[in-house]
Amino acid sequence: MAPAPPPTILHHGTTLRRARAIETNGPDPDYREPGTGGLPPAEGFSTVIGDGRPCGTGIPEVAARNKHALFPDEGGPAILEVSVPAWIMAILYADPIAAGLARSGEIRFEPESGLSELRAEWHNLTKRVIPL
Repeated sequence: MAPAPPPTILHHGTTLRRARAIETNGPDPDYREPGTGGLPPAEGFSTVIGDGRPCGTGIPEVAARNKHALFPDEGGPAILEVSVPAWIMAILYADPIAAGLARSGEIRFEPESGLSELRAEWHNLTKRVIPL
């Protein structure tokens, strides 16, 4: 039997407080940023592949610094790194919209493209928070 494909290392740029909350509890599709009022919740979880390849939406370090600028009381910028098994990535890549985003560099988990599976498996995944 062939060995399982290796996991994909993903990065999510945010603040230190948020990175630690996600590390502990997993991504929250109902999360709303402070002060956003009636805007819709996150609904998904955006990341990029952690190998430094270009991403159409920017790099996680810049996203983290931008979040820190908006929310300076949240501990500074940070990267949440998570190792996602190939079987969850396969669900994401099977969705045509998520696969299209992935070609631009953004790995976005939504309910129909691996978010439920990611959340269900979250406590078994290898994760770390990298303060910037």
